[in-house]
Amino acid sequence: MRWFPGRALLRIALLAPMVTLAPSNAFSATALAGEWSGEGTVTQNEGPTEKIRCRVSYKQETSKVFGVIAQCASTSKKMKQTGELLEVRPGVYTGEFNIAQYDVSGRVRVVIEGEIQTVTFKSPRGEGEVTLTRR
Repeated sequence: MRWFPGRALLRIALLAPMVTLAPSNAFSATALAGEWSGEGTVTQNEGPTEKIRCRVSYKQETSKVFGVIAQCASTSKKMKQTGELLEVRPGVYTGEFNIAQYDVSGRVRVVIEGEIQTVTFKSPRGEGEVTLTRR
């Protein structure tokens, strides 16, 4: 069998686009960065379940780590939360949050599906879930 340099180059040229093309819906960690808002519920261990509204800002700190600042309010409380999230797989982040004014800390999980994210959180004092969309 004879080797033809031209055919080898042709094969490489034909295969190159297949290797470099990424799906148009590929998830990017930077999709989390920015401003989000929405509402949900929080259930306290010693209290009622309340509706809450939140505005959340995510700032990318490294390729997989995001800082979080959230302002949330229910009919009875306003709170500022801070935290940090780590991307554990595309579209899924886990981390910790802190509400200094109430001395509350806990775990948080964020899942992004399209333009909607679901945030679940739990602390020794309660738990909740919020659905957010980009602002």
